Amino acid sequence: MLTEKQKRIADTLQEELIQIRRHLHQNPEIGMALPNTVAFVKGKLTEYGYDPQSCGESGVTVVAGKKSGKIFLLRGDMDALPIQELTDLPFKSENGYMHACGHDMHTTMLLGAAKLLKEFENELEGQVKLLFQPGEEILSGSKVCIENHVLENPKVDAGMMIHVFPFEGFKAGQIMPTPAGTFMASADWFEITIKGRGGHGSQPETAIDPINVAVHIYTALQELSAREIGSEERFVLTIGEFTGGTPGASNIIPETTVMKGTLRTLKEEVRVQVKERMTEMAENIAKAFRAEAEVIFTNGCTTNVNDPELTAFTKESLTETFGAERIVSIPISTPLMGSEDFGEISQLIPTTTVLLVASEENINLHNPAIVFDESVLVEGAKVYTDMAMSWLKNN
Repeated sequence: MLTEKQKRIADTLQEELIQIRRHLHQNPEIGMALPNTVAFVKGKLTEYGYDPQSCGESGVTVVAGKKSGKIFLLRGDMDALPIQELTDLPFKSENGYMHACGHDMHTTMLLGAAKLLKEFENELEGQVKLLFQPGEEILSGSKVCIENHVLENPKVDAGMMIHVFPFEGFKAGQIMPTPAGTFMASADWFEITIKGRGGHGSQPETAIDPINVAVHIYTALQELSAREIGSEERFVLTIGEFTGGTPGASNIIPETTVMKGTLRTLKEEVRVQVKERMTEMAENIAKAFRAEAEVIFTNGCTTNVNDPELTAFTKESLTETFGAERIVSIPISTPLMGSEDFGEISQLIPTTTVLLVASEENINLHNPAIVFDESVLVEGAKVYTDMAMSWLKNN
């Protein structure tokens, strides 16, 4: 656990972390290409005494501690969302992107932890690898970092992530160690393209209407949970985009129609079964109407699984450091049907997830009006640091 002296040292970082967070918030970047964010993060890490290394296109890693013993991974994501910010913050984003999921908070907290771990480096009983990850929102960053050996050289033994969360009725700074087992669902983004035959609106019999076909496919897909998968299994299939025809061309039957959506499941066998049936249903329904359908799963991630032993240790360690009154149970049913590409890492090493209350408003993540409480920045840095130091000492 962190000593009282270490906590006091951490508290001195508050103003610095606020300035870092505001810079990141005002200059968000999305996806896998984060040139300005990466340059800023590398600059800070160099200032703190590290030699930052690239991990794929935009990932950044550093290692603190002795060159012996076990390795604990701390991960913070850096990418924003492609939405226009609607807050009144003086440092709001103006570029059409927004850190509405709190990744600016995560990056800042991990930078704070990096500075603290360098300060306490002689007290580390092993090594801490810090991963600043791109592309979480598009479910690609973890896989790319894994492919670029983030869990190797040195080999990582266990790890954790923090996610800030809004919880009405809770106080900012309260900490929620999450339950053991599957905590968040897998996710698969998909596109279904239906190819028909365009024609005149007055003579549909001479055409093959892809909108009509798409509607039948849409309805059929909703029956998967009702008629093909047992009621004890939870999964969510959502069509969030449906495009057919051209604006102003209401008298024309289009050539193609496209549906896009997401599939979220809690078990890998259910994930495989539903994806297979989605493809079969789309192709065969289209064929029945003399059309063609192609189903493509564009990207995705596995479930995020909390290791039981590490998760139990996390709650015990954080309670000892922060006091039982700061540690609260997650107030919503789990597993969550939201997804986190940290799940890819959780399939390879023992990991756990900690939620940090960072907003007391009834506004959810990804909302363009969400405002996070900056007072929790130092608390997140402490959580990261405490977990790494405590785990290494215990192992």
